Amino acid sequence: MLLLYILKTLLLRTIKCWENIPGAIAYLKKAIGTWKGIKSPEAVFVAACKEGRKPEVQQANRSAIAWFEWARKNRIVIAMLGETVYTPNGEPVELHEMMRRYPMRE
Repeated sequence: MLLLYILKTLLLRTIKCWENIPGAIAYLKKAIGTWKGIKSPEAVFVAACKEGRKPEVQQANRSAIAWFEWARKNRIVIAMLGETVYTPNGEPVELHEMMRRYPMRE
């Protein structure tokens, strides 16, 4: 409850970066669970919000989504479900395998 109170208070101060708040909350939760000796969770949250930080997992997902959108536009894949993509002939292939086979090019 204290964390929730702190977050609500900080939200009022960081209203300029509303679009970063979900990522910053996830970043703070990950930091609390993995870092040792956080002296100021408020400072971690504010910095994450202002700088648009997100946990590494979300950042990795962003690159996979970008790759999928590129591959679909280039007709390399037609669909994605979890960590599996489907080729135009309907064959399921692991996402990371396809990303290795077809590196994204602009």
